[in-house]
Amino acid sequence: MEKTDVASEEDIDIDDILEDEEDDDLIAKAEAYESRVSGCPIEGHNGSWDGFRGNSMWRPDREAVPTRYNPDGLTWGQILDKYGIEGIEYKDGDPDFSPISKGEVEIDDFTDDRSSNFAQVDEALEKQKGCPPEDVKKWREENGYTWHECRDCKTMQKVPREVHNNMDHSGGVSEYKKNHSSEGGES
Repeated sequence: MEKTDVASEEDIDIDDILEDEEDDDLIAKAEAYESRVSGCPIEGHNGSWDGFRGNSMWRPDREAVPTRYNPDGLTWGQILDKYGIEGIEYKDGDPDFSPISKGEVEIDDFTDDRSSNFAQVDEALEKQKGCPPEDVKKWREENGYTWHECRDCKTMQKVPREVHNNMDHSGGVSEYKKNHSSEGGES
């Protein structure tokens, strides 16, 4: 069977492909995706991807010792076993911390200021659970949890710091800055 039906490089005109207005939108989406994925862990640097970078499970090297937040000096294997996970699933560059989240809350006035976002979510939990925001903050700090700011710039997940802080990603604050800069790019 001959391959005469396959287009050659000379038959493809990139200008024809990019001519449509919708293609500009596709390029912008592709650039945004690439920006998010570039914040994900790198293959071979203390772990590996099950599939494509930023769109599969990241499995840290079980013998590696994470350095960003690891007060007990645990290996990744010990941390993963502690939370009953094998790694963290990523989709479009976003980590899915829901399997280890101790709660999820939406806030109304998301900003690029983490302390403001954290205060809002601690107050939101006061309404949900009936405990003062100071108690929520104290529990988080005493139990090694933090708030993960999701890319939708409203959802906050309470997750273990030793996992969150050692999993490279671009979260809600990065997305907020990108969407609120004067030039529309990253600030």
